[in-house]
Amino acid sequence: MKEFSTYRRSGIRLFIASALIFIGIHTASAQNYFAASQEEFGKNRIQQKRFEWLTIRSNNFEFNYYRGGDKIAQNAAKLSEGEYDRITELLGYTPFTTMKIFLYNSPKDLAQSNIGLTAPIDLDGSVLNLTKSRVQIAYTGNEETFKKELIRQIARLFVYDMLYGGSLKEVLQSSLLLTVPEWYMAGISAYISENNEDPTMLDRMRVAVMKNKDKKIANLEGKDAELVGQSIWNYIAMRYGKDNISNILNLTRIIRTEESSITSTLGISYNRFMREWKEFYINSAYAGNNEKLEEPDKKSTVSPKIDLSKPKEKLVLEKGEVDTDNYEFDAENIIKSLANETAKNKTDNLDKLPTRLGRYKETLKIKGPFAYENIMVGNDVKTDFLMDPVRRMGLRATLVLNDLLENHNIKIGVFATPVLKNHDIFLEYNNNAKRIDWGLGIMRRSLSFGEIDNRTLFLFRPLNINAPAGALFAVDRRLYYNKFSGYANYPFNKNMRLGISPFLVTTTDIDLGEVGRKNLNSYYVGYKAELVFDNTTPLFSKVLLGSRAKVRFERSYSLTSSTENFSRMVVDARHYQRILKTFIFAARLSYSRSLGSAPKVTFLGGVENAINRSVELPNGQNVGVPRDLRDVLFYDFAGSLRGFNFGKLYGTSHLLTNLELRLPLAQYFSKGSLTSNFLRNMQFVGFSDIGTAWFGNKGPFNRQNSLNTEVIGGGTNPFRATVTNFKNPFLIGYGVGARSTILGYFVKVDYAWGLEDKEVGKPKLYISLGSDF
Repeated sequence: MKEFSTYRRSGIRLFIASALIFIGIHTASAQNYFAASQEEFGKNRIQQKRFEWLTIRSNNFEFNYYRGGDKIAQNAAKLSEGEYDRITELLGYTPFTTMKIFLYNSPKDLAQSNIGLTAPIDLDGSVLNLTKSRVQIAYTGNEETFKKELIRQIARLFVYDMLYGGSLKEVLQSSLLLTVPEWYMAGISAYISENNEDPTMLDRMRVAVMKNKDKKIANLEGKDAELVGQSIWNYIAMRYGKDNISNILNLTRIIRTEESSITSTLGISYNRFMREWKEFYINSAYAGNNEKLEEPDKKSTVSPKIDLSKPKEKLVLEKGEVDTDNYEFDAENIIKSLANETAKNKTDNLDKLPTRLGRYKETLKIKGPFAYENIMVGNDVKTDFLMDPVRRMGLRATLVLNDLLENHNIKIGVFATPVLKNHDIFLEYNNNAKRIDWGLGIMRRSLSFGEIDNRTLFLFRPLNINAPAGALFAVDRRLYYNKFSGYANYPFNKNMRLGISPFLVTTTDIDLGEVGRKNLNSYYVGYKAELVFDNTTPLFSKVLLGSRAKVRFERSYSLTSSTENFSRMVVDARHYQRILKTFIFAARLSYSRSLGSAPKVTFLGGVENAINRSVELPNGQNVGVPRDLRDVLFYDFAGSLRGFNFGKLYGTSHLLTNLELRLPLAQYFSKGSLTSNFLRNMQFVGFSDIGTAWFGNKGPFNRQNSLNTEVIGGGTNPFRATVTNFKNPFLIGYGVGARSTILGYFVKVDYAWGLEDKEVGKPKLYISLGSDF
């Protein structure tokens, strides 16, 4: 691309103006190391107005509201405290912390909330996030609807806290082993909030049961899951007693499956339970004049009758043994015990009398209003093993802090390898309080080269160093990349946004092995603009439906020399489609092009984040290290091209398609029947990858690309020649694979063949980490 030096000053002025508008720094990678598995998309929350929050506190809850919501908050406090004893008694559980409830004056206002946006944790079949410790509810104008939704949310939170624990540590530990279907959580919340003796409600349950009688209830979603779940909990209460509801809930946390919990608590097989539950509703056994089964929990107190004169058969006992079947209590002690029990029952009845006569066991106390305290809390600590393309295996740890409304969050991250000289450090601040989201951050990347061998020789091929295979030589080079950037995102709607990010970048190449050599430094200013679309929804763990895409353009102006200017455009589009209710068809299109005086290179081949990577070996005669390695800091890695070695192709432009037909195992089993996290997340995949890379403006069929160009000789050989062949520039890979979760990490295993110029190569096995393609 032709450079216009006259535009250099205007470009710098444009950057300065943008920086004044979007002051800040947003973390971005120096390179696109994990373009397939870790590219960020995401939906948007749109803020139309600002809320000034106030707080009132009742006996067991904290209510946060804004202007116009004081009466709603007072009413919510009375309703919540009025139902608190009933809910805790039914669940057999009392939370240890005060629940925080955020009240919105309308559903439109609620849609602006950022709660749940910061740090979701992907679980088996759904997304769990630590915002469950808070509840947010909109007032719809209907008192009865508001009451039901309030009680539903409170009950759901209590059950969540009961099953997963309230602390971050407990949540993460429980989430690895415990996953319940949607009917379980939605059903118990609906059972507690609805009038289950209402004939209309019972008929609605019956209709839902009949509608889904031939379906696996573990796969039900939405309203069907809620009504069917409500009918199950109602049946348990009517047939076996309400006490068994809390027994099942408590046992579920211990033995990790709802099926085993029901079986162990009720003493019948799960299949029999399901059969009798369906018959109960299909045959309308609940109908009639209160023809409800007698609840075992409503038992009358009967004084024990003890016949002290009845002769008992005696056993011959050894010294120290006790006849437990015919043990005789001392008569005087029995009389004293009965007297104490009677007195205790009288006291209990007196204690319960105010509860029956009044509405609350405790006197309702409401304090406030107070100014809202927007405290910062730790939301997530996440660790990942990454197989860096340049530095290889390392550990990345990220700490996320945010306020309760998640309008502000701070991310602190570190990536480190066994060689501590290879590391990344980043700090990021994001502000999502208003319509335009913006952020500040800083990043530092360090690359250290101590020995050059077959694992790293591929990095020098774009720099015209084509060493012989097996070459080994020692160096002591250090590369640094520092980036200060800012971003501002404008959401058009919940699925699409436009973002701009001005930045300042510095790069340094230090040769510690050459005494007296001057360090090579570069300074860039520029901007990145991107358009993001995302309407995907999760179906199962690591399984999406819908589409998402990103178009990004980046322009860098060198403050050192105009010969270092470059730009890059990247397109990444993905679609996930369900086929025959069994398979998921996933497709990805990736394209990039770098232009300018110093265009940057993108690599293709192999699998990103691969544990067992095999690198494309060079075949030249040049031995040595380029004097300037700063371009290594700008390498891109486009994604997976299976069937070939890592770094097989490279160029300033690339085109790549990934096609996968995925078969999630989870859809064939209920979540409770698969106690293994490995089996719950298992997917089988058939795939095909097609990709190419090239230099210049003539497209992939230009003969002068990395696949069709081979350098012979050079180095110590006085003869040097560049040979151009006529191979098909497109490489095709195909094969099969499997994916699942092992020790909390999503592991992919692929077995692929590569088709190059009508020749099929030997199959290759890939083991990698990361979701998606």
